[in-house]
Amino acid sequence: MRSGVFILICLLFETLVSQENKVEGSLFDARTNLPVNGASIEIEDSFHKTQSLADGYFSLENILAGTYVLKITKEGYLVKRLPFSITADQTVNFRSVFLEVDVQELQQENSISLAENDFADDIETDFSGGMLQATRDIFLTRAAFDFSQSFFKVKGYDSKYGDVFINGIRMNRVFNGRPQWSNFGGINDVLRNQEYFYGMEANPNNFGGILGATYINTNPAFMRSGIRVSASASNKSYTDRLMVTYNSGVQNSGLSYSISASRRLAKEGYIDGTLYDAYSVFGAIGYQPNAQHTLYFTGFYTPNRRGKSSAVTNEVFELVGRKYNPYWGTQEGERRNSRIREIEEPIFMFNYEYLGDKLSVKLGAAYQFGILTSSRLGYYNAPSPNPDYYRYLPSFYINNPSGANFENANLAKEGFINDPQIHWNSLYSANLSETNNGKSSYVLYNDATEENLISVNINANYTFNEFFKLDTGF
Repeated sequence: MRSGVFILICLLFETLVSQENKVEGSLFDARTNLPVNGASIEIEDSFHKTQSLADGYFSLENILAGTYVLKITKEGYLVKRLPFSITADQTVNFRSVFLEVDVQELQQENSISLAENDFADDIETDFSGGMLQATRDIFLTRAAFDFSQSFFKVKGYDSKYGDVFINGIRMNRVFNGRPQWSNFGGINDVLRNQEYFYGMEANPNNFGGILGATYINTNPAFMRSGIRVSASASNKSYTDRLMVTYNSGVQNSGLSYSISASRRLAKEGYIDGTLYDAYSVFGAIGYQPNAQHTLYFTGFYTPNRRGKSSAVTNEVFELVGRKYNPYWGTQEGERRNSRIREIEEPIFMFNYEYLGDKLSVKLGAAYQFGILTSSRLGYYNAPSPNPDYYRYLPSFYINNPSGANFENANLAKEGFINDPQIHWNSLYSANLSETNNGKSSYVLYNDATEENLISVNINANYTFNEFFKLDTGF
């Protein structure tokens, strides 16, 4: 009974303050004169928000009399702000509004980001570089580009304190709270429709995290139509990349679709022995029967295989240089890395959105499955196979409690400089030794994680009036 009285009071209050005021117009591309679909239109400092339709038309209703600023945003276009005043029972018609292409953003899209931090090797070394690159905040963008390789952390927090959502589904891994960026790497072109909320800033989708929340939307209706082909070369994590993306835009039938594929590879990256082999495929299809209802399916699969590198001590750095990697050795004329990380976890999503004048509802469901493996060498009753093991370095003999042995230190130095890699053939020979009684001294094994994850997310937002809005979610 009390809840019914509360709703009645809210509806009565809404009726008293609502007025039949309306703002409308149509959006067009300044270059092509074609309608712009899926642009976000909102009145600043209010709850009034909508999106442009396939023909570019938009409208906002029940606006109180006053002076406002209409803000129009769309991926790939410059933000447009239009001031206006409205009185009681008035309709403000902007008629045709032309959006200019954001040339600076196009230049950024053509640049290539190959930050190693997106693929942090171990939990202990994880940091928030990937989250930094997901936002367009000027400070965070520069911090990601210039300092991510130095393990830069915003306010000292790990990436598990920042939430990443794709179509409303949280992408942070369940067992450690960190986003696995490799699950959606290589499909940059279709992940550009992003919204970022800094820190614990209030947002209509979720509570967010201490490091903020990034929301990525892959609805093909909102992507800039056309085909895009890009090729890149680098000397970092991978050496070559080819990416192809096609977005159909919204057709007359209400259908829209998007496909994207990329190939990234390197026989060896900047660090010695770090192979890189990754494919990425993405597909999305959407149906928009009218202005209120939208359905779309999304699927992406980004298998990748890469050789790891290791952090080294200053002693090792001075002996063999910055590109040294102790994880590999030569076997049959080929460089073989003992630590290979492989990820194969396809993700499928279904989304439904209802956008009314006052009520909006978003429903998302996702299924993720697959395996993540990371190999390493193990040994038992045998010398360490790691070539940079502390007992094999000059400092072990110099810092010996019994006194410095400079002769052995020089021998260790010469031996390490001349042969600083894993001896694969020696490991096999040791396992075949008769003294092992049929047991292996050295084992190459995988740390493996198999996942089957079903996620469901529901958000509902109701705007009672200019001052009162209710956000709910599950």
